[in-house]
Amino acid sequence: MAEDRRVRKSKKAIKNAFIQLLKEKNIEYITIQQISDLADVNRGTFYLNYEDKYALLEEMEDEQIEKIKSFADFRKLDINNQNAETFIEDFSEKIIKNVVRHISENLEFYQIIFNLERKSKIEEQIADIVRSNLMHLIGNKEDVFGIPVNYYLSYVIGSMMSMIKYWVSDHEQVSIDEFVQYISTIASTGPLSIMKRLVDEKREK
Repeated sequence: MAEDRRVRKSKKAIKNAFIQLLKEKNIEYITIQQISDLADVNRGTFYLNYEDKYALLEEMEDEQIEKIKSFADFRKLDINNQNAETFIEDFSEKIIKNVVRHISENLEFYQIIFNLERKSKIEEQIADIVRSNLMHLIGNKEDVFGIPVNYYLSYVIGSMMSMIKYWVSDHEQVSIDEFVQYISTIASTGPLSIMKRLVDEKREK
C-alpha cells in the first residue's frame, strides 16, 4: 500500500512537471532528464513508469478520455419519454455541461493539449465519443433527412470541436453556463437559421 502511494506520488509529480514543460516548449524538445529534474525523481523512476514521453502523454490523455466517457453517453438519457425540446434541455444539462465542467476543471491540461503541433489523441477520442452518440440516434440510416451520414457527422463534430477549442483558449472565457447555452442554441437553431434572423434584422432597419 505504501509502495502504491509512492508510485502514485511519483507519477503525479512526473505529470505535473510534464505539463509545466509543455507550457514552455514543444514536446519534441523536452527531455526525460528535464521532466525528471522538475519532478524531483531520478530517470530510473521515470522509466519504471513510462517507456518514453509519448507514453506519458498517452496515459494522461487516456485518463481524461475515461472521465469524459463516464458521463458523455446518450444512452443514459430517457429518449423514449421526451419530446425533442426536453431532450435537448436534458442533453445540454446532463452531457454537454458535464463535459464542459470537466474541461474547465482541467483547463491547463486542455489548453496545452489543444495547442500541440500535432493533433492530439484526446481530440480524436472526443470526436469519436460525439460520433458514437450521434450514431446511437441515427441507427442504421444512410442519411439524415437527405444528408449523407458522414457529411452530417463531419459538420457536427467539426463545429463542436472548434467551439470547445476556442472556449478553452479564450482569454475572455465566458462561464460554463453561458458556453453550454451557446452550444445548445447553435445546435438546436442552426447557423443558417441564425443567419436568416440577422438578415431579417438588417432588412428591418
